[in-house]
Amino acid sequence: MARLKALFTPLILALGAATFLYLLWKFEPARVWGHLVAFGWGFAVLLPFQILDHMLNAAGWKLAFPPAGSGRVRFRDLVRVRIAGDGVNYLTPSANIAGEFVRPGMIGGGLPSEVKVTSVLVAKVTQTAGQVFFIFSGLGYLLHARLFDFDRTHATLGAIGVGGIFLGIVIGVALLVMEPPRWFERRLPAAVKSSAPVRGLLKSYLLSHPVRMMGSIAFFMLGYAWGAAEIWIICRFLGAPVGLETAFSIELFSNMVDALAFMVPAKIGTQEGGKAVIFKGLGLAPELGFTVGIIRHVREIFWAGLGLALYAAHAKRPRSSPGKRAGRPSPPGADAHAG
Repeated sequence: MARLKALFTPLILALGAATFLYLLWKFEPARVWGHLVAFGWGFAVLLPFQILDHMLNAAGWKLAFPPAGSGRVRFRDLVRVRIAGDGVNYLTPSANIAGEFVRPGMIGGGLPSEVKVTSVLVAKVTQTAGQVFFIFSGLGYLLHARLFDFDRTHATLGAIGVGGIFLGIVIGVALLVMEPPRWFERRLPAAVKSSAPVRGLLKSYLLSHPVRMMGSIAFFMLGYAWGAAEIWIICRFLGAPVGLETAFSIELFSNMVDALAFMVPAKIGTQEGGKAVIFKGLGLAPELGFTVGIIRHVREIFWAGLGLALYAAHAKRPRSSPGKRAGRPSPPGADAHAG
């Protein structure tokens, strides 16, 4: 089993690279390069444009803290940590999980570790919910708008797959909140004891702050919808402008592809291949979709590299001594949500 697991990531990477190379050969490198040259200075607009998406996601994360904890963290720090965590998620074969372990240790504000960990758990759930709601809110309309040539069965199966991922996360959170069964407590007493504070805070947040949770979902949903503006900008710089409705459709189906292919590191092959299929289904040139996938890949790699640089800079900071940590006063109200 361990051997198969070790082979899984290289196999996925090889398949993704093969898909990319096949599509590049099919669409002719010279034509693709011509599209990229036409985009030109569009990168100067596109690369900084992504900061708005990170700010929306940071706003969603800030609402994942209880009120007392939210006031102790600066918004710009949450933006920085979001960028770092997303970079780790993007470049590591961890199914978008590794970055979540990075985030708590990078948060300032003197908050207890269990408050930080709980905020990351809540934000992961609300971000997934935001993506699912974004997909479902547009899918029902697009299935009846006849804007594309996709088979409804395929769209339905995709929606079921995305919903299944969200359901799995909801079940996982429910298991965390519930009291562990006796047999689990007997076999892993240390895990049960160490997770008790986080489980208590998570339960308290879900029961006491439904409005904050819905606000967090809304901000993450806006973050996913903001990608449609990016698609609109890319196509305009490529000399193939599309309407806002078409840009929204492209981003909607791109999110479905990303959600279903979350195991693929750095979206190798899935980014370009998915865009080519989506563009063809919308009656647009598939090689243009392939080029849009490359452009978005460049943007993602740029921000992922910046995220890793931020994480590396944080890791090099000198740690405070245990005596200083012990003498630091707890923030007021930080423990008020532990029960």
